[in-house]
Amino acid sequence: MFNYKRRIIIPLIIAAALLCVSMMWLFIAMYQLVHYSEQKDLVDRQRYNIVALGKAITNAESGQRGYLLTGHTLFLDTLEQGRKETQKALSRLDSQSAGFPVIKPGLQRIRQLVYQKFDVMDQTVQVQLHAGEYASHLTLSKDKSRELMKLINDQLGEMDTKLEHLRTDFEHEIHQRMFESLVGAILLGILIIGVLLFSYRSTTHLLEQVLENQAVAKQASHQADHDLLTGLPNRRSVDVHLANTYQHARHTSHQFAILFMDLDGFKLVNDRYGHEVGDALLIEVANMFKKVLRQSDFLARQGGDEFVLVVANYLYRLELTQLAQRLIQLFAQPVVVNGIPLEIGVSIGIAEYPHHGKHVKQLLHVADKAMYDSKKNGKNRYSFGAE
Repeated sequence: MFNYKRRIIIPLIIAAALLCVSMMWLFIAMYQLVHYSEQKDLVDRQRYNIVALGKAITNAESGQRGYLLTGHTLFLDTLEQGRKETQKALSRLDSQSAGFPVIKPGLQRIRQLVYQKFDVMDQTVQVQLHAGEYASHLTLSKDKSRELMKLINDQLGEMDTKLEHLRTDFEHEIHQRMFESLVGAILLGILIIGVLLFSYRSTTHLLEQVLENQAVAKQASHQADHDLLTGLPNRRSVDVHLANTYQHARHTSHQFAILFMDLDGFKLVNDRYGHEVGDALLIEVANMFKKVLRQSDFLARQGGDEFVLVVANYLYRLELTQLAQRLIQLFAQPVVVNGIPLEIGVSIGIAEYPHHGKHVKQLLHVADKAMYDSKKNGKNRYSFGAE
């Protein structure tokens, strides 16, 4: 039993360990999948912030140029609006750059260039404000502003390229984790199915063994209570059945009868034809007896060529007499066994409760003595016990 338990427990422990490993693998892969997806979203937001920063600087520059060309202060509002949007874009880039150290040097450089760019724009605006209508005749250098804008665009482009490479790396990691998650899910499913199949097979095998053991136990119990040759109940069963019948009769005041039956001529058959034919004869006789008995009658082989019949639920002795006559009539013709006609008979002794005794042992003794009386009086007949 220990080995059988070990054969079940060890594979289950291994399967449970593999399940845990698969679940951990799947959990880690899913966790990393979520992490890289979030990182990719951050990269996309940073790239959007870079575009927004470039657009904000361009809007500010447009406001500055509009004011320089027309002198209308309305364009200064556009310049200020661009300045504010630029500051917001720079702030967003700063706050979201913690996970991207690769762009931090470029971001610092951008901040410096943006400050220089707005300083140049502010200087040109101040010149316009002080010169008034003579501003168009002033020589204003635009080279520095253009150079700064080009540097800003180049730096923004370089940062965007780095972020694009990061995004590609993250997409590759996402695809890799998706593949690992799929493999982990498939492996987990296979392991679960394997555990279920193993449990099913182990359970069915255990059930088969239990049923087999029950069948063996039932067979052993049947063999302990039944005659191996004829299949009839044996002496042990007779004692149990008589004890139950006696207790029932005492409480209900019903009567019952015991018929002791011994085959006449059986020893001669055994001596002449051998035990094989004798055994076959006993089997045939048992089957013949069962054909004339009621379902409630209890027939058993006492041993050798002796049989015991317990009859309950009868009203008159005439019923016992008719039953004994039917049993004797069975041997009016030779019994054919293995093609051999055998001349035998049966001597019957009958004891009734409570007429012939108040206890089982007393009844058995009376029935046995009555059977010997039948043999003394010519055999193949029945006799009742003495009153």
